[in-house]
Amino acid sequence: MLNNLNLNSLKYFFEIANTKNITKASENINISQPALTKALKQLESDLNTTLFIRSKKGVVLTKEGEILYENTKRLFGELGSTINVIKENKELGGHLYIGATTTNFLEPLLEPLKKFKKKFPKVHLEIVLEEIEVLEKYNKLGKLDLLIKNNYEEIDNYEIINTFSIEDCFIASKKAFPVLENKTLTLDELLKKPFVLLSNITHGRRNFDAYLRSKNITFKPTYEFNSYSLCRELLKNGFGIGIGNPIHYQKDDFLILKTNFSLQKRTFHICYMKSSKKESLKELINLLKKSTMK
Repeated sequence: MLNNLNLNSLKYFFEIANTKNITKASENINISQPALTKALKQLESDLNTTLFIRSKKGVVLTKEGEILYENTKRLFGELGSTINVIKENKELGGHLYIGATTTNFLEPLLEPLKKFKKKFPKVHLEIVLEEIEVLEKYNKLGKLDLLIKNNYEEIDNYEIINTFSIEDCFIASKKAFPVLENKTLTLDELLKKPFVLLSNITHGRRNFDAYLRSKNITFKPTYEFNSYSLCRELLKNGFGIGIGNPIHYQKDDFLILKTNFSLQKRTFHICYMKSSKKESLKELINLLKKSTMK
């Protein structure tokens, strides 16, 4: 009977649909696999339909399952937003969730955020730096109010507030490479130097790799890491040439190298999630719209 449906059964179904695996779903929501399987069978019985096709590799949604999944996703998104709004008190307390796919998000947001915190000290800002796929999950749970994303990344239910661009430059240690300070370098000259780069999971590295591919150049850096702080330390100590946003590199330690070519600018959008109804988000949006993006 439809009257027997409850949030728990929908939550179990939603987790199975997201993981496509009953075992993983049971681990994620801390329920035994037999109990989860029993709940799923009961849900299918109540709806008089089959929601998943089982296989050795996991489960796949049926057509009816896809319909329920899309509506459940919308339900949980709206429910999460509603709960967050209720938690906000008259003095604009509660939480504001900010997600970003780039480490360069702080510079254009810093002044608006400082003004916001001064005006609304009771609002707790939670900032998450993750891939767009992970932030999509936060969005479904109603835990994403503001998003900073690359212009080619897509996520549901957002509207752009402002846009900023980054033009990456080549970086070197001032002490280790003093002869490069006043020299204009070609790409061939640069690639003969040792390189210290972040891995290709980062936007800046992908941008550089795309430029090299446009020139039909195959290139492997001397050092490659996932850690920004480690790359920065190696650059500072003269292990090689790096790439990055010049704002992040102090002039006392680093050179911003001159080249006879430029990498393509990277464009980012500051967006708000339209499902969020928080008054605190409206205030932050106003501050962001008044700020000047570079």
